[in-house]
Amino acid sequence: MNGRKIAYLDGLRGLAALAVVLAHYFQVFVPAMFENRMDISHFAFDRVVPKTPLNVLYNGNFAVCLFFVLSGYVLSCRFFRDHDRGLIAGSLIRRYFRLAVPAFVSVLLAYTVMALGLNTYGEIQALTLSPMPDPYAVMPGFGEMVWQTLFHTFFTYGMAYNPVLWTMTYELLGSFMVFAVLLLLGTSPIRFVVYAAGIWFFRDSYYLGFWFGMLLSDLTNSSTASKVRIPSRAAVGLLTLSGLYLGSYPYVSPTGFFYQWLPLGGGFPNAIAYRTLGALLVIVSLLNSCSSQRWLESRPAVYLGRLSFSLYLVHFAVLCSLSGYLFKLFSGSFSYGWSFVLTTVLSLPFIFVLAHLLYVGVDSRIVKLLSRVHVPGHRRRAGRHAVSVPANQTKNM
Repeated sequence: MNGRKIAYLDGLRGLAALAVVLAHYFQVFVPAMFENRMDISHFAFDRVVPKTPLNVLYNGNFAVCLFFVLSGYVLSCRFFRDHDRGLIAGSLIRRYFRLAVPAFVSVLLAYTVMALGLNTYGEIQALTLSPMPDPYAVMPGFGEMVWQTLFHTFFTYGMAYNPVLWTMTYELLGSFMVFAVLLLLGTSPIRFVVYAAGIWFFRDSYYLGFWFGMLLSDLTNSSTASKVRIPSRAAVGLLTLSGLYLGSYPYVSPTGFFYQWLPLGGGFPNAIAYRTLGALLVIVSLLNSCSSQRWLESRPAVYLGRLSFSLYLVHFAVLCSLSGYLFKLFSGSFSYGWSFVLTTVLSLPFIFVLAHLLYVGVDSRIVKLLSRVHVPGHRRRAGRHAVSVPANQTKNM
């Protein structure tokens, strides 16, 4: 895989991160978009749109599934091209720090919001009717905050003080799972049996995305790459639409015309499996669409991709402080709908500024610092070493 491919995959990651941001604004200000409840509805559309494929525009859980499939793909693509186990061992050593340092800074931001009394989420709940608990209701001690962030966030599915961090345990352990398979099996023919077993075993888990991504990376970057080539534009378009449809599987009860025919079981298939399969189909179609690749390689898309992790990490602090303040300010003079629109539009530039600062000051620097960490036996190949492996980042919805 070359740098061009990494660029358009980063563009896709950036769009997914923006979808997570928008999802949380809907979750707070238009909660009926996530809850099938009339008593918290503010508009007519928030009782209709969630049960249609239009919810793909703000389906943050689909974006999370995209993150996980992209991680499985990107973290393994260089191995399937270079067959360098030293590269994988180095990535294994660096992975925790790559994720933990920016995550810790995002919690410091949340801690600052709490310490300065800037949390406004609890004040607007009576207006928005959002059932989401206040993430900043209890001010932690500094030591407790450090422990929660650096341990519980990454090893016990914790999300204290920044709700989006629930994905970090999946991201870290999923990455370790990919690295372990690559180190133990390499390009052995038995790996496909292990892929099948992993996909079946994790069929009702977010770890399914890592297995899908690793399998796709193998088929794309190894000698079997021809297996995922789709020459027909019509077939690529159909694959894209199918992926977006499955990815839009709703949060609310899927009754009605669009989804009720899909089987839904307690184990498999379930909502996570549908959204993860949708993510896989979208990425397969992207790998076969030059026009989509060019669009996602545009400067705005690439920039959005670079900021994706930072956007993901900082937006909740803005949502629970500045956005709540703006909504209270506007709600006295404007309708509920206009107050929500103005709040969101004015909050986004501030989120982007914070994300840019986190990217420049922390994210990009930790990547450069960790790139100097190598293990014995790692073969640095001229012309090929330039490809970076961006960390995948995520969240809950």
